[in-house]
Amino acid sequence: MAFIWAFFEGETFVIFGGMGAKLGIINLYWLVGSVWIGSFLGDQVWFWLGRRWGKKALARFPSADVHACRVLRWLEKYGVAFILVFRFLYGVRNIASVAIGTSGMPWSRFLFWNFIAAGIWAWSFAGAGYLFGEAAAAIGEDGPKILLLTGLAIGGLWIAIKSIRWVRRRALAAANPAE
Repeated sequence: MAFIWAFFEGETFVIFGGMGAKLGIINLYWLVGSVWIGSFLGDQVWFWLGRRWGKKALARFPSADVHACRVLRWLEKYGVAFILVFRFLYGVRNIASVAIGTSGMPWSRFLFWNFIAAGIWAWSFAGAGYLFGEAAAAIGEDGPKILLLTGLAIGGLWIAIKSIRWVRRRALAAANPAE
């Protein structure tokens, strides 16, 4: 399950998995290994899709093309450092691998740095979850429930803010039709 979830953007799952590792529900090393490989393979697939169909696909989706152009500028500016950090940039991970696939970067170079980046990502989020698990254990018997409810409240607040912004943008677009 962790492998499949990490194939896509699965930070939340990995954090909860890390909490579970601290609480003895799952083995931390199995969690990290499975999300490391899942994340690595997922980005390799996206890279390959970008290499094979990226430019045609991006031309059909103008909003994705805008994001891909931004990713390519970052890749040009920061090089390998961008590959090491793009997983940590919200909403960038999947489009980044597709865009890098269109860049002409040798697949072997992306393969090498992607493997290292996936490991950094896996250990970072599983480790953060493990630390949250320690905090939950320190709170006491109700610690996991408190942290879960806090996380759900923060997630709900985030969804509410995003929804309000979306409704406002739609209302503004309806009030000012394109000329």
